[in-house]
Amino acid sequence: MAESMLVLITRPPYGLEEAFAGARLALGGKVSGVMDETSVLLIGDGTLNALEAQNPAAVAMPSNLEALQDILDLDGQVFCVEPDLRERVGDMKVLDGIKMISWDEAREIVNAHQLVTTF
Repeated sequence: MAESMLVLITRPPYGLEEAFAGARLALGGKVSGVMDETSVLLIGDGTLNALEAQNPAAVAMPSNLEALQDILDLDGQVFCVEPDLRERVGDMKVLDGIKMISWDEAREIVNAHQLVTTF
């Protein structure tokens, strides 16, 4: 059985269900304790999930920020590829606790996990 899981979130927070499902899978993995380590990596449009200034009520959608915050509160790790985020929104603030990383660091994180799933 795998001891570590990485959830890659590649989709924006609203309009599609993939980001919601990925965040909830990571949270479930962290809460259940099935894996020794459960982490999230936000890449591409998925980096938009890290933005602190979101208003999910405006689109009548649940907030992925809540799931990411819960993962962080449970000592989980949430990583965000900084060049991808900055390319999309410039210098906007992200949720406290999310670690901004380079693409080289992202590759190392992917390689360090036994199970990788993409949303």
